[in-house]
Amino acid sequence: MPSHHRYNYIFANTPSFTHPYLHKIVYNPAGLLSPPGIVPELRNAPWMGNFKIPNLTPSNYKSHHTHDGNQQVLISPAILMLHIFSTSTSDSRRRRNLIRQLDLMDAVPEEYRHLIEIKFVMGNKVESEQEEEKIRKEIKMYRDVIRLKLLEGKENMNDGKSWEWLRYVGRQGGRKAWWVMKCDDDTLPILPNLIPTLLSLNPNEPGYVGSASGRWTGYQYYFQGMMYGFSWGVVKTLAGADVPASTRNSQWDEDAMMGSLMFSLPLSPTANPNSKYCSPPPGPNIIYSLPPPVPDPCTGLMRHDMGSKIGQWQGRLIDDATSALAWHELKSDEAYINAYAQAKEQIERSRREYKWVVPETFESVAEV
Repeated sequence: MPSHHRYNYIFANTPSFTHPYLHKIVYNPAGLLSPPGIVPELRNAPWMGNFKIPNLTPSNYKSHHTHDGNQQVLISPAILMLHIFSTSTSDSRRRRNLIRQLDLMDAVPEEYRHLIEIKFVMGNKVESEQEEEKIRKEIKMYRDVIRLKLLEGKENMNDGKSWEWLRYVGRQGGRKAWWVMKCDDDTLPILPNLIPTLLSLNPNEPGYVGSASGRWTGYQYYFQGMMYGFSWGVVKTLAGADVPASTRNSQWDEDAMMGSLMFSLPLSPTANPNSKYCSPPPGPNIIYSLPPPVPDPCTGLMRHDMGSKIGQWQGRLIDDATSALAWHELKSDEAYINAYAQAKEQIERSRREYKWVVPETFESVAEV
């Protein structure tokens, strides 16, 4: 096991009060870290807890008459917006079609599918005009593709794509959700486990969900880019912050950048800005070399580390489908198909159907 994986595994499976002592025995292979740089425009944005989660409704669409008598169609809120990062290439288009053919939404009972959204996210740069025409037809046929028209960087996600995606979701004034997550197109989300896990968390609290198991410990604490997400309040804060494009589009590993931004979120109303954690001394120190406290004493952020529940398919120490939330590194179509079949087989072998078991409390929002 690589040294940084071993370090992450030990700290993820021990109580936080032991971490300062463990650090003296289990050294961070990258050494001590300095405090992260603060993005002032994000720190000065509205606090995440000021945004309330939307109430769920029993229908995917509802009509609403405005004060001037015009009819407006509103999209009902979702429990989960799951957005799969893709690109404007022919290979990515074939992967999108494979995912559609496998029908991930089949894991959700039909009357509750309006509570889950699965879409693909891509930029505007394409390899040819012929491919652009195919994408236009695809969008018209399936209506499940988000194109980030304001994306200034390249299609590659390390040039600002993730932040632009959040700005789109939080600013477009359309659908709202309790949780907004992204995953790579070589990641298989296991919805029968993912949805109830999210429902076990409090979406009214500022939340950041993912896995730190394989993160590089030379960066500030972050969740790996294969799959991570945020509660609605965090999305709104990141989307609404008036941060310059030069900062948003700076070239960096996108998952590490998102993790670093979590330290720049606005201070909670109860935070002490002069505390040792909120105003650490400059230079390398142990304070920011350990996994952050939960909740974060400065921002109130709840970092929900899912650990081995999100990771490489058939990887060492990664959960099987009875408890895993997602499997990653399914580069070939064959691997994706086989992983999906294995997930179904393992769950059904445990005497469960490959379906989200909907709590009775959601009966009032079922579609009729």
